[in-house]
Amino acid sequence: MDLKTYEQVKFELAEVIRSGQLAASEREKDSNKRYHAEQPWRALLTRLAEDRFTVVVAGRFSRGKSSLMNAVLGMDRLPTGMVPLTSVITYVRYGSSETVLLNYEGTRLRGEATLQQLSDYVTEKGNPGNSKRIQSAEIQLPAEILRRGFFFVDTPGLGSAIFENSKTTEKFIPEIDILILVTSYESPLSEDEVRFLHYAAPSVRAVFVLINKQDTVAREQQAEIVQYVQKVVREVVGDKAFTVFSVSARDGLAAKQSGDAGQLQESGLVEFENALVQLLTADRAQMFLLAMCARTGGEARSLPTAVGELLMAKVHALEQQIDPQTTEGSGRNEIPFSAVDGAMARFEKVTTCEVCKVVMARTIKFMAGYQYDLSTQTGTQQQHSRDGGFCPLHTWHYEQIASPRGVCTAYPALLNRVAEKLRHLATNGVSEANSFSAPLLESHCRACDVRWNAEDQAVASITSRTSQTTEFDKVALSALCLPHLQLVLRRTNRRSVREFLLNREAAVMERIAEDMQRYAIKHDALRRDLASSEEQDAYLQALQLLVGHRNVNAVFTVRDIM
Repeated sequence: MDLKTYEQVKFELAEVIRSGQLAASEREKDSNKRYHAEQPWRALLTRLAEDRFTVVVAGRFSRGKSSLMNAVLGMDRLPTGMVPLTSVITYVRYGSSETVLLNYEGTRLRGEATLQQLSDYVTEKGNPGNSKRIQSAEIQLPAEILRRGFFFVDTPGLGSAIFENSKTTEKFIPEIDILILVTSYESPLSEDEVRFLHYAAPSVRAVFVLINKQDTVAREQQAEIVQYVQKVVREVVGDKAFTVFSVSARDGLAAKQSGDAGQLQESGLVEFENALVQLLTADRAQMFLLAMCARTGGEARSLPTAVGELLMAKVHALEQQIDPQTTEGSGRNEIPFSAVDGAMARFEKVTTCEVCKVVMARTIKFMAGYQYDLSTQTGTQQQHSRDGGFCPLHTWHYEQIASPRGVCTAYPALLNRVAEKLRHLATNGVSEANSFSAPLLESHCRACDVRWNAEDQAVASITSRTSQTTEFDKVALSALCLPHLQLVLRRTNRRSVREFLLNREAAVMERIAEDMQRYAIKHDALRRDLASSEEQDAYLQALQLLVGHRNVNAVFTVRDIM
């Protein structure tokens, strides 16, 4: 089960829980009883909404913990080499934009800072003796692995001169799903690190030990040290320990940033990431989902027979999908999950269709100047009257930026012209039904001229960019609404470009659909505070992807795109 499959199963389970909640509610007519009947189902949704993988990174100061996390995230954003501060734990979670939230001791109020300012709050130099009373710092980054529910924790260094650092790290052990202990070839597995493993082993589900800085020793020395560390870790942790990994976090990050697949493989990072993702998705995720299915099935038994049996059948089908042992042949054709091109891949934030953005910008600029001329220039007013004014869409765009006085000077000529036409019809055409087959107000909208020209130029820019390269992933391109995607597809002759655009658009739509489903779960669980800004805006992004921006693709301004 890869990360995407895990989430899809979770979304399907959420639909089963919603159906159970509705059935439980409809069975009770009394509002108070209805509330209590819904509570167990809402609790299940809350558990789904709060689901996350807590991955704690521990080790002595200067072992390269932050460097390793930067390498896994694929972005050099977490500060490295900082002298740690007493009792401060740094959380790293998903956020639509880079920011730092500061949690203070003794209050629920939170502060905000930039990554560049982080050292002012979590280092002994910037915050001596923790005079600012910082309890923890939460770093939010737009990294794909974090978006999938991973929650990294960078703990204070073990064996620090500041005793509270080690104490704080040890207090955090009960919250750990996976422990990553980072040591280094300089002095592998110090006494403090071995003691910490002894202390943590009974509580954590799995332990990864990484020996960092392999670029500092020869290969023959690496093998000897890895064998020694593996032996000690097995003695301390037992079956919870994975194979010891030899890595160079520095080389791994450089390789990801440069796209050097060979260097990335040499860094040892790929093997570690694949093992980590496999554990968190195939093992931990399976246990979590099976437990949730069991709880959901238990609640379904309390429902009326027909509804309860239907929901239990759906739960059983999900259990077969989750557990390969219950489905014949499951997993045989599964594509191995690659941490490099899967969860670790970065995906640019979905934005408004770039053609819609160009059209809106050009139209607004035109309207800003034209509305002024309409309010002051007699010649412009007369021409506007002969043109029949704006189309309905641009008439209301004009109203939003023009003053009442401006409209009052711009439109009398048009109203008088239309009035003259109506009187003519009243005198000469009232007996003929076909006299009213044409619109009473026909217009040649100058704003529409600007709109179509801007659209043509924006589409031409996209077709030019995509036709001049074979490395499509390096083409800067926003999501496209379906009307403009179709226009681009019709104006390019290259099959490879069309394949790229269609596959990319499909991936964007799947991503938005995931964000919408996450938001719905968090909303129904009364935990909207957990939703990222992308999840909160997903409903609007979805509508814009399907039909384009409301200020561009109105039904009465859409032309035949042939």
